[in-house]
Amino acid sequence: MTAKRTRGPEEFGNRKVDRAVARACAAISNAIDKMVADLPDGAEPQMAIANLVGELTRQRPVLIQHVIGAHDAREAYEAAIAEIPATPGRTDF
Repeated sequence: MTAKRTRGPEEFGNRKVDRAVARACAAISNAIDKMVADLPDGAEPQMAIANLVGELTRQRPVLIQHVIGAHDAREAYEAAIAEIPATPGRTDF
């Protein structure tokens, strides 16, 4: 039995990868918006986000470990933050 070879982005059509990522991002963003909208009065979105991270860690520990600790994930975060215009008081959870 041979090990499954992982393919890099250069072996896929970048548009297909970009579309898959955009769909996942939209679904995750919509789910977070719904979660925040469903919070009871007085509940802090930050608390819900912390609980979400805990639950995701229990369900997908390797994924969350990568998101939180991987160098390439940190670089992607920093690059995306640099692209967002500064907006005073911005709190989009």
